[in-house]
Amino acid sequence: MTRTAFRIAIERAKPLGARQELALLREAYARRPDAPLLRLKLASALIEQDAFDTVIALFDEDVPQNHGESAVLVQALFARGTLTDTHRAVGVLENLPVGPSHAQVLADQAKAYRRLGQRDVAHDRLVRALALAPANLDACMRMAAMHLEADDPDAAIAMLDALADAGVSHGYAFAARARALACAGRIEEARIATGFDAFHHAGTIDTPPGFTRAGFDAALARALLDHPEQRFGRYGTASEQTWRIDKPAVGNVPLVDLLLDTIVRAAERHVAAIADSDHPWVRARPDAGLLNCWCVITDGAGYESWHIHPSAWLSGVYYVQVPHGITNGTDAGGCIAFGLSDEEVGTQAAAAYGVDLVRPETGMLMLFPSHSYHRTFPHGTSERRICLAFDICAA
Repeated sequence: MTRTAFRIAIERAKPLGARQELALLREAYARRPDAPLLRLKLASALIEQDAFDTVIALFDEDVPQNHGESAVLVQALFARGTLTDTHRAVGVLENLPVGPSHAQVLADQAKAYRRLGQRDVAHDRLVRALALAPANLDACMRMAAMHLEADDPDAAIAMLDALADAGVSHGYAFAARARALACAGRIEEARIATGFDAFHHAGTIDTPPGFTRAGFDAALARALLDHPEQRFGRYGTASEQTWRIDKPAVGNVPLVDLLLDTIVRAAERHVAAIADSDHPWVRARPDAGLLNCWCVITDGAGYESWHIHPSAWLSGVYYVQVPHGITNGTDAGGCIAFGLSDEEVGTQAAAAYGVDLVRPETGMLMLFPSHSYHRTFPHGTSERRICLAFDICAA
């Protein structure tokens, strides 16, 4: 059956930055501390700023009132991560009534019990979570990880086969299959399962009207370096010692809008070019896409550790500014690598799988399946490396 053309919309930027929104919520909550919806919104905004102690303090004198508040509190407790926090998270999660999100509650219980060393209890919770919601990302990830930690890749593959038969096709499932196949010594199958070789793209994009290529990139670099939402570090991301802008399109940044429009056209062309493939990842393409983006700015010591983008289908990066020492270098400094982490699959399997190293240059666009494991390396130069990364998720 012929599918309709893939169309991508761009996530609409909020009129306020995260810091402005947080300031307004603080003021509103100070006036109405008895308003539960305000407390939930404030706690969620604080989570975005990594203010975990403050979130936990919001609930020190009052228990969470609903699933939403419980989820935010548990997120903060997991992030702070003390033994006391983990025990408290278990208490919150175990006392939640069964509801529509119970599979996620069970997956989070498993996370807590694994931290406490209670693997049998964690396994039980994951079995129940997947029975309730086979497509739950966290349950899939944690169950596959438990099988691989037990040196049983065949059990992980069998679980993933069963999920695939049930129609599950998210990023964690694709990534876990590649890891399990590599751990089982089935290296070529692992590379095919990832699909990076067949489906990645690296090249240039159309220059936005009214600009030269160099002029546009230089102007965009200045706009991003002056962005008011720039921050150092971000919990829960792969970024290490980096500056980030979580929502670069917030406010009046027309150059970001121009770039995103151009990226959308390039991504739609790429998806059309691979549409005839029978690969499971291509078959799992959503009917329509929604693009969201963020900016990563690295000094010489900054880098990204191994990671995937499990909630997305197609991901990519546009290189706004790349130091000459990276583009003209001979080592891995500042490059992006695609492969598997030796910490997750072992040194032998990671080496057998191999690494695809891509040397970036200013003005280059990369596209790749979101479940492809990738990382970057410190570039060690005195200049900044600036890129705009993005995910294309189901709309």
